[in-house]
Amino acid sequence: MVTTDGVRTVGVEEEFVLVDPERRAVRAAAAQVLSREDRDGSGRAPGGGDLDVELTREQVESGSAPHTNLAGLRGSLVELRRAAARAAQAEGVALAATATCPTPTRPTLTPKPRYQRMHQEFGLTAREQLTCGCHVHVAVHSREEAVGALDRLRPWLSVLVAMTTNSPFWQGADSGYASYRTQVWQRWPTAGATGAFGSPAEYDRTVDLLIRTGAAMDDGMIYFDARLSHHYPTLELRVADVCLSVDDAVLLAALARALVSTAAREWAAGEPAPQVRPELLRAAGWRASRHGVSGDLVDLERGELVPARALVDRLVERVGVELSATGDADAVTALVDDLFVRGTGADRQRAAYARRGRINDVVDLVIRETIAVASP
Repeated sequence: MVTTDGVRTVGVEEEFVLVDPERRAVRAAAAQVLSREDRDGSGRAPGGGDLDVELTREQVESGSAPHTNLAGLRGSLVELRRAAARAAQAEGVALAATATCPTPTRPTLTPKPRYQRMHQEFGLTAREQLTCGCHVHVAVHSREEAVGALDRLRPWLSVLVAMTTNSPFWQGADSGYASYRTQVWQRWPTAGATGAFGSPAEYDRTVDLLIRTGAAMDDGMIYFDARLSHHYPTLELRVADVCLSVDDAVLLAALARALVSTAAREWAAGEPAPQVRPELLRAAGWRASRHGVSGDLVDLERGELVPARALVDRLVERVGVELSATGDADAVTALVDDLFVRGTGADRQRAAYARRGRINDVVDLVIRETIAVASP
């Protein structure tokens, strides 16, 4: 919702891998973990939130309640990780916040009719889809506002990709990408950047045509980088890897809310949506997934490559009015500084591997970092 004083609520969904801590391999234990969590009630974080299954039996998903302030959101995310880690540990597995599993995997399908149909319809794309994202839901007043904001925030989504990269390894080897999840995810026919829609009617027409052509089975398979949620009155930003650190997820949520609010204000003022071709949006997203914040990124407004820190600072400046309005400006500044000091999840995974050249060290790092906030 949007409160009476104009503050938009924000909620976060995080997807996790379940890993055998001895073998460092994924384990199909989601049903058992969630059953145990249901028995002891540990998954209900203060202020709301829940845990659920995902496409594969090697994953679980958490979803926070909507929050108006970052402290409440962070508390919910910490409690959800704590609940999931506790239930996982009781089943002999560990919770891992990595967007792809570093070690070789053969994911198995969660036995639900919808997922079974996805496997039948989309073949290897579905069978290899053991990836974990972080989705941010930002409240909107109306579908008209949601489309107006979506059209105007598109040039900045690649910056969020770069800041949250956390999947450098695929099937036991370095992929050469900071976010290889982004590359795997792009195999879905509806995934990725979009053109401007202009109105809810055009958005709905596009979605309907994608479903009728078989590119999506239903609204839930509309995997645009940003989309109108089919469950909630929110605009959902879907470009990020699941973050290794809760603080990175909080930073993502703060910037996502400010970006939606800024774009919505521009729409309400009648400012035109930027005319950025989807090809260039895809190129910017590719470069962000390739390098994270360790290289140059594409400044789509100026049409040039710039250092990652410079473009991140431009994003923070662009949404500064909204960050100040919600009281998030100081927190975001500190979180951005921290990110560039310690690196993204991808940077930290690669550093763990570089010490001894052992992929198991990467898995151990991810487990430690994930449950650091989950310890009582």
